[in-house]
Amino acid sequence: MFEQVSIAFTGTGLLLALVVPLLLTFFLRIIARGVPPACSVPGMPAGVGGLLLALLFFLCVDAMLQLFELGRGAGEVARVISMDADFAWPAIKTIIPGAITVFALLAAIMTLTIGRSRAALWFAVLLLWVAGPGGDFLKAVILGIPVDVSSGFAGISTFTILATLYLLFSNRSAFTYGLSSARKIENAYKAKQRSMAG
Repeated sequence: MFEQVSIAFTGTGLLLALVVPLLLTFFLRIIARGVPPACSVPGMPAGVGGLLLALLFFLCVDAMLQLFELGRGAGEVARVISMDADFAWPAIKTIIPGAITVFALLAAIMTLTIGRSRAALWFAVLLLWVAGPGGDFLKAVILGIPVDVSSGFAGISTFTILATLYLLFSNRSAFTYGLSSARKIENAYKAKQRSMAG
């Protein structure tokens, strides 16, 4: 998902590049607090926080950069179409992989923020793979750009793999999205509470 983007940021641009994802992450945290975790046991991490919040921050950074590139690409497409309408389809094809990547990133961010089920977690993981390595393969198929596994692709795959492992195996994710391991712990805790009360 993290590609090598050549954006010349000025001092203000760098500040915006940091502040905008921080603000988005802050607002996503506020939204996520309104949705209770699928499972909860005292002392166990649950809900959007910790590394899950850091993951959302990095996804916001990537989405912001991808949106910037998509906007710039759409401007180029409009320029090409205004010069010669015969090149409309070839020009539009150039932004299709970026548009799919941006849509997948934004959908993954929202799914991780407000989803509280196993299906939501799996859907978010699928979207991360569509936005990451899937985006590179779309470029290869649609645009004919060869996938270079030695440069950007390795970073994309590494981030996607690490994010997937975290989402599938961390306690916070398990309790937030109600994975079976968290359900077992929650049921054992409730049984212990019932036995102590009765």
